[in-house]
This record gives sequence, structure tokens and C-alpha cells, in this order.
Amino acid sequence: MRSRRIAPLATAALLGLARGASGQVTGSLDVGAGTYRPDRAIPGGIASMAPTLLYQGGRFRLGATGVYSDAPGGRWNFQATSFTQLRSPRLAIFEAEAAGQVDVTRHFRAHGTTAVTGELRLYAHPAHWASVWVGRGVGSALAFNRRRPIRRSQIGTSARVGGVELGFSLASTTFELMGGPLRSGDSSSIAVPGTSARSSGMSLTDAVLSSKWRVAATDVDLAIGRRFSATVPEITIWGVSAAREIAPQLALVAGAGRSGSDPVTSVPGSRYFVLGLRLKVGPAASTSFSPAPRRDVSPFRIGPALPAGREVKVRAPGANRVELAGDFTDWRPVELESIEDGVWRVVLPIPPGMHRLAVRIDEGGWQAPPGSRPIPNEFGGEVAEVVVE
Repeated sequence: MRSRRIAPLATAALLGLARGASGQVTGSLDVGAGTYRPDRAIPGGIASMAPTLLYQGGRFRLGATGVYSDAPGGRWNFQATSFTQLRSPRLAIFEAEAAGQVDVTRHFRAHGTTAVTGELRLYAHPAHWASVWVGRGVGSALAFNRRRPIRRSQIGTSARVGGVELGFSLASTTFELMGGPLRSGDSSSIAVPGTSARSSGMSLTDAVLSSKWRVAATDVDLAIGRRFSATVPEITIWGVSAAREIAPQLALVAGAGRSGSDPVTSVPGSRYFVLGLRLKVGPAASTSFSPAPRRDVSPFRIGPALPAGREVKVRAPGANRVELAGDFTDWRPVELESIEDGVWRVVLPIPPGMHRLAVRIDEGGWQAPPGSRPIPNEFGGEVAEVVVE
């Protein structure tokens, strides 16, 4: 009974922290329908709901995601994940991160699994557009009143090339099960000589190449990988998704792929296709989008849409050079021109919706525009999220 309360309690705690925190809270809700072909099970249509909540404050992140799906015949499935991440201050090109995660799964035929893991990562940023990292995690999964120790080792790298974010990760996960006396016919168990206990083990290694880019008002994610294991068949895993903005807070989403089974959380592998809508919820932008007054004193501003584009202004007194990069420039730096009183400007075609951007002053590091809330990114710099109406 206690495990059934973990997801609601975790969500309530997240909401309480989010209300009282001074950071930025964003969220979304995906509602869709499609086809679902699980391994060794009956395929069919499926309806799904997927909420997401994220709090970001400085170097601290706290979030929760969930997916509820319902197939014909009452075959429902629920998965939820909550996580915390805390990054250390940057020392030269290095950063450290501590993370914790709780995964909960429930099925129409079983109570499912609750897994708790913790991980330490070390990042290196040899360039502003690239980073490498290595991580080690341990944890425990509880299923059917049996506890499974979990160990995970990961290495990865990420880079931004033009307007494309690229990533590669290699993750090896090992879990073991210790239980009571060996039962006849239990092929998943291995007898341990000289003991009355049994143990079973499984090791999986996933190599995944991923990419992300934005075309006009469409975000595209693509991932392909290979699962290697000495105990289960090797498979190719892949996924592709696209989100097209049709309003500032509404997007049309589509996704398809082939996922591998997760023996730790008891989630089966499957082939899937889903089409739906995404409702995005976020804070009001710290940017003013109304026409500028006669004397503009705001540190950062994106103006209204005009035939030539939107005027972007950044106040940087004493600067010799100011550059801007964002998803609407494919992350290519654009140089601003100085006009008066330390104000720099540029006119760019920026479509309505949520955008990420950063500025660089006098060849320094990329950072959130002055007056906006900084969000650390995976490349060691800072960005800001703004809503353009």
C-alpha cells in the first residue's frame, strides 16, 4: 500500500516546492491516441495522457513526468518519474552534478515496480559548444516484495553544430536479485553453492545517438541506438518525434519508435505511433513585448512583430561587441549594432511561441540576457526561455 502512495506524494511535494520557490516553473500536458504493439502481447489502439512539471532555480532542477495509457480490454499502464539535480559551481572547464530519481510503474495485471537511484556525474566543457561527461549510479528496485540492487555506469558527449544539438551516450545497467530458496522451474534464478539463497543477474548496455533541432516553429527529436546483452537478444531501438506550434501555448505532436524492454521497472518493449496535442504552461516572460516607450530603460526587450521582423534590444553599457544566438537563429551568433546609451539592437524574424536564447558580450561566455532568469544548459553556459506573443 505504501508504494501506491509514492507517486501522489511526490507530485504533491513537487507542487508545494514549486509554489514557494523563486525559480521558474514550466509544464505541459500531452493528450493523444495511436497504435501500440508491445512485445509478446496483443497489439491495438491506445489513448494516452502525459503530464510534465519542471522547476528550475539556478543550478537546481526538480521535475516529474508521467504517462498513463489505456488500451482496449482494460489494459492500462502507468509510468511516473520524479528527479532532482544539483550542479556545482564551475571550476575551469569542470562541473559536478548529483542527481536522484524515483521511477514507479503500475500495470493492469500487476503492482509493478518502484526504483530509487542516485547518481554522480562529472562534466568537462572543452569548448562552449561541446561537453563530455561520465557518471556512476546505484540504487534499488522493489517488485513483488523482492529488492533488486541496481548499478549503472554511463559516459556521453554532446555538441551543438549550427542549429543541431547532437548527443551520444553509452550506458551499462546491471541488476541482481537475491531471494528465498530456489523454486523448481524458476529459470531466472541461479543456485549459489553452499547457500540456501538464489541470485540472478542481468546486464544491459545501450548505445544511443540522438539529435535535436528546430525548423521554423517545429521541434524535431531523433534517436537511434543498439542494445547489447549476453542474457537477452540484441535489438535496435529508435524514436522520432515532432512538435509543431499552432498557438503560443499549444502544439501538435507526433511520435513513433521502437523501445526496448526495461527489466528493472517491468516495462515491456514495444512499437508505437501516437498523434496528439500538447498544452504548454509556463511563466510570463520577463521580457516586455509592448511598443517601447520614448526612452527604453529595460535591460532586454523583444518588440512586436513588424513586416521587417522583431526588434531585439540589449542594454550593455561599456560593451564593445554584443552577440545573440537562439533557436530562431539556429544557434548561429548574430552581431548587434550599438545605437545609444549602451543599447544594442538587431531586427530578426522571430515567430510567436516559447524560445531559448543567450547573449555574449565582448567574446565572453554565453549567458542569459540581462534582466531574465538564467537556466544552466548541458554545455556549461546559460540560456533564457521567453514567450513571444
